[in-house]
Amino acid sequence: MAKPARRRCKNDECREWFHPAFANQWWCSPECGTKIALERRSKEREKAEKAAEKKRRREDQKQKDKLKIRKLALKPRSYWIKQAQQAVNAFIRERDRDLPCISCGTLTSAQWDAGHYRTTAAAPQLRFDERNIHKQCVVCNQHKSGNLVPYRVELINRIGQEAVDEIESNHNRHRWTVEECKAIKAEYQQKLKDLRNSRSEAA
Repeated sequence: MAKPARRRCKNDECREWFHPAFANQWWCSPECGTKIALERRSKEREKAEKAAEKKRRREDQKQKDKLKIRKLALKPRSYWIKQAQQAVNAFIRERDRDLPCISCGTLTSAQWDAGHYRTTAAAPQLRFDERNIHKQCVVCNQHKSGNLVPYRVELINRIGQEAVDEIESNHNRHRWTVEECKAIKAEYQQKLKDLRNSRSEAA
């Protein structure tokens, strides 16, 4: 059986050439062998500590996720209505981003709102109806109570008289459930993402 070829010692502080007595000998002397073994043990310990830390972080994240789920489960219906409305409003502002204020026609505003034609208080069943919500300047929406007379004129131009009549005659009160609001939030977050992506592709 041929002897193993001459090789360098794996001890970085040595690196001397030597003839190994057996195939898996990588040290030229007992001292170097001890140092290599200690370094290997140290690396293995460090690797084990990193693995343990990674596992601990995963467990911590799991606990945080569980706590978050429990907290969300305790949120009142009003919280989820607000979450859904924010998602719908964000979509409306993006949908109408190149349009003027539906009431006064301005193209400049310190803040753009998603203004309802029929308010959420008067017609909660229409709070998520896209036809009932349009980009509106903050002055018209918040300081002029929606500025509804010119709003209606422009609304007819945008969606047609028939659709406006449907909105105005809808008196079917609806109590939005938590599950409905969660679904609406997810739907409009996706619609917003898709709209932005389609515009980026078209640019």
